[in-house]
Amino acid sequence: MVFVGFGFLATFLKRYGRSGIAFTLLLAAFALQWATILEGLLFDFEDSKIRISLSSIIHADFSAVSALVSMGAVLGNTSPVQLLLMTIVEVTCFTVNKWLLKFLLEVDRKTSGMYLHLFGAVFGLIVSQVLHRPGLQNGHEKEGSFQISDLFSMIGTIFLWMFWPSFNAALLDTDQDKAVFNTYYALAASTVAAFAISSHIHKEGKIDMSHIRSATLAGGVAVGLSAPLIPSAYIAMIIGLITGVLCTLGFKYLKAMFQLYLGVHDTCGVLYTHALPGVIGGIVYIILLSISDDLQRKMLHTEYWQTAMFITMAMSILTGLITGFILKLNIWKQPPDLKCYDDQAYWQFPHLATII
Repeated sequence: MVFVGFGFLATFLKRYGRSGIAFTLLLAAFALQWATILEGLLFDFEDSKIRISLSSIIHADFSAVSALVSMGAVLGNTSPVQLLLMTIVEVTCFTVNKWLLKFLLEVDRKTSGMYLHLFGAVFGLIVSQVLHRPGLQNGHEKEGSFQISDLFSMIGTIFLWMFWPSFNAALLDTDQDKAVFNTYYALAASTVAAFAISSHIHKEGKIDMSHIRSATLAGGVAVGLSAPLIPSAYIAMIIGLITGVLCTLGFKYLKAMFQLYLGVHDTCGVLYTHALPGVIGGIVYIILLSISDDLQRKMLHTEYWQTAMFITMAMSILTGLITGFILKLNIWKQPPDLKCYDDQAYWQFPHLATII
């Protein structure tokens, strides 16, 4: 999911395919190592050593996913150095956020780790707003896709779609089967909704590939927290249906409005694929906890869920603002407007070499 899924998903830009997949590899590899150190220091530090286990590696991968979600908001208009710096700060703040939730509210990091979609999306969107560039206000000629780039991007979507059930169930000690089933059906429902709404809102009844590669995943995001608690598959399907509809409509109607009125240039649509489904997932989680038979879990999480959500969003907004202002400094070699969304700014192309 981390390397193939998110990597190919980032290849949809017609002139930025190399950078999309390669920078994903770079950031994920870096985030994995940095997150292992941070997770070890805060959660797995014993006898002056960091204890590494399969669980700690999965937690580090979750942090890497959060960083890749943030990357999606600024993809194409930032330099590799800026992306690396953003990854350092984002992974650090996400890990500290999990520690705060555990220290203040006794929220297990297995649960708080599933806030990765909400944290990463809000963090990336705030950074994008701070880095707002008037020259990109009305779009960019290279910010689009070709037929082949759409196909490559769908490879990433399919990989994410296939493995999202195991992603949601990876850290669970119990009810893993239930989490897999519910995620699977939520993804199926959001996929059907994405195809139906995409064709319905087009004047000729055609399907937009940009809707499919994003909205089909919204169901998996929305049930990330609540997958082991959902008692019946039809509830998961309803959640997937709602998020699929909202994600498709948001991509169609709200993306341009956010860019025009709020200065948020969301390249990959993380607001609709991760942030909005993340909020919906948090609300569903609390509703299910309120009717749960597990009284200990019910008393703990129902009482503190609003505080946990507030801390997560406040942390992502505050740190996103600080990171955005740091990245705005001229020393990071941000690409000029004309070279945005173009691989030639960073890669050597053999067919462009001059023979002397």
